[in-house]
Amino acid sequence: MDKEIKVSWYYEQLTPDELHGHRIKKRIAEVITLFQKAEIIDTYDYGRCLFSDGLVQSTELDEFIYHESLIHPALTLHPAPQNIFVGGGGEGAPLREILKHPSVKKIVMIEIDKEMVTLAKKYLHKWHQGAFDNPRVKVLYQDARTYLKKTDMKFDCIFLDLLDPGESGPAKSLFTAEFYAMVKDRLTDEGIVVIQAGSANLNMIKGFSSVYRTLKHVFPLVLPYQSHIPSYVGPWAFFLASSSELKDHLDIKLIKKRLSERKLTSKLRYYEPVVHTALFALPPYFKSALKSGKIIKDNSLLLLPR
Repeated sequence: MDKEIKVSWYYEQLTPDELHGHRIKKRIAEVITLFQKAEIIDTYDYGRCLFSDGLVQSTELDEFIYHESLIHPALTLHPAPQNIFVGGGGEGAPLREILKHPSVKKIVMIEIDKEMVTLAKKYLHKWHQGAFDNPRVKVLYQDARTYLKKTDMKFDCIFLDLLDPGESGPAKSLFTAEFYAMVKDRLTDEGIVVIQAGSANLNMIKGFSSVYRTLKHVFPLVLPYQSHIPSYVGPWAFFLASSSELKDHLDIKLIKKRLSERKLTSKLRYYEPVVHTALFALPPYFKSALKSGKIIKDNSLLLLPR
């Protein structure tokens, strides 16, 4: 008689009415930090996965889609990015992608959860690929808002790779109009900020419309875009904002020229000129959803039920 095979699954509660399951190959690590429960699990379909508080944060199979979508549109649109700020990004993959641009001289990464970086250094090498040790990188473990308030440094690009808008925790104050005004003041004249804004899936649209309205309250130019991330169960929303007009943001020839000049074409697995323009091509439901929401302020934070 065949022996019974025990199958173990990890279930994400995406909504009150929807679960997403991953068949577990091996549990690698689990840490409860001051800010989250972080788990690293090897799965059959997505490879090694990082989960935070029960939800997938990043997977070995498709993290490159998310991180290339987060980083390269802004850096490629900037003529010569040198000084970069990263809020969050504890796996180190944003650093990995930023360092591919040869003009970058300094990256300041602010991560409030030091234990997350320690975990990533030990178990997520495919994500960071040693980027934490690059001499151009400075990692500080503190609150991003406090750092930006105190520093007088100007940045060419600012990336806010934070928790999803509307979630509780220290990141909730990093989606307000007051914070975005501070971000605007820390950007150079041609500076660009990019915010990951949560799910754009039809049944999981939560807070990105409020993030959009809040950014529009502060920045003269806000460009929404989305990328399909399989492990996130659908499209994911991003916002690119600037005080510059960025008139050529859909110029395929310009994007191709800059990727070629920076010798990036062979280093990217997802992002390319045609994909760049496709990211900004939004369906009607997405555009319609942007009309809802509210302006988020320090005295009126966005907190959504999970």
